Amino acid sequence: MDNYVEPDFDTINRAIVKANVVYNPDLLRRYHLSLKTRRFVILSGVSGSGKTLLTRMYANAVNALYRLVPVAPNWTTNEDLLGYYNPLNKQYYDTDFSLFLRQAARAHESALSVGKTAQPFHLVLDEMNLARVEYYFAKFLSGMEVLNSAGSAMVTMFGPDQVMLPPNLYFIGTVNVDETTQGFADKIYDRAQVIEITHNREEVASRIERQEVRQPLMDVWDAVSEVAPFSIRVVDEINKYVNAAVLLRIPWEQALDDQICQKILPRVRGTDIRLGAMLQKLNEITVNRFPRSNGKVQQLNYGYQNYGIVSFF
Repeated sequence: MDNYVEPDFDTINRAIVKANVVYNPDLLRRYHLSLKTRRFVILSGVSGSGKTLLTRMYANAVNALYRLVPVAPNWTTNEDLLGYYNPLNKQYYDTDFSLFLRQAARAHESALSVGKTAQPFHLVLDEMNLARVEYYFAKFLSGMEVLNSAGSAMVTMFGPDQVMLPPNLYFIGTVNVDETTQGFADKIYDRAQVIEITHNREEVASRIERQEVRQPLMDVWDAVSEVAPFSIRVVDEINKYVNAAVLLRIPWEQALDDQICQKILPRVRGTDIRLGAMLQKLNEITVNRFPRSNGKVQQLNYGYQNYGIVSFF
């Protein structure tokens, strides 16, 4: 077994930058230090902001074993995450999560027995607040304090079956904050480092491939960013759509009009008092150049002015 040596931060940063993803060094530094501090990090941000991608890129950069576990909205107990014991056939049914947990514990014990450092294991709970975290993650919330104070802790699977939470195991959760998700109890925040992932104007602009698209799309960004910012993923999809349209000899303006209507305006919704001013700005941007989008903006504004609510559908 080789002794694990973690790369220094500059090496990690260079590896992620080389992968052509948009993360500023300050965010990478915060994520790096948070993992060292707590071993439980929550990444929040709008859908498509690159939360899950960051976990994968960082794990690759530090040569960590990686497992992504999607959280389901119907999870209510520890068994949903850890598996369960069937008393009829006296067999324990593991999940991907529990198998990875057992693998991390074995790796730590094996390395410890020969005086070496074990490879890190990064276990990512994707969209972890689709269900109540304090329900399905209860055993780990209790063990987290022991893990950080004593360096290791035990989790009971069933009866005498216990698995160590070793120091080479890191938990990361990704969180979207919208009407489909559950809130967090204070004890979640107490046991985690919470990082919000945002992209500033320069980062968004740098992702737009076509020069002629950059200014009008950034005008839209400036109009919506305070209330309904769109993500880097949306920019990447707009790039692909416009490029494909140009290959079909469709004007880029028409393609961008399609994308403003299909990818950006559906995010404009709710009762925020700032929506009125935002819709006015969008009207000014689209009225003479993007007819499809302008028609939708007029419809959204009608709902806001008459009913006080904006809804795409």
